[in-house]
Amino acid sequence: MFQLSLPTKRDRVPTGPDWLHEVKYDGYRLQVIRKGDRVRLITKGGADYTKRFPWIVEVARKLRQ
Repeated sequence: MFQLSLPTKRDRVPTGPDWLHEVKYDGYRLQVIRKGDRVRLITKGGADYTKRFPWIVEVARKLRQ
C-alpha cells in the first residue's frame, strides 16, 4: 500500500504537465488493493470498506493487473 495524498483546497485548478489533479466531490476516498482475485477497499485511516461496496470489488476483479 502507498501513502494517499490528501486533498488541498485551491481557488483554481493547477495547470501544466507537472500537475495531476482530480475534483474532490463529497463522498469517500478509497484505495483499491488487489492481489490476484483478492480485492480490498481501504480508507486513508486504514478502515476496511470492502463489504460496503461489493460492486467496486467486482469491477476491480475484472480489471487487468
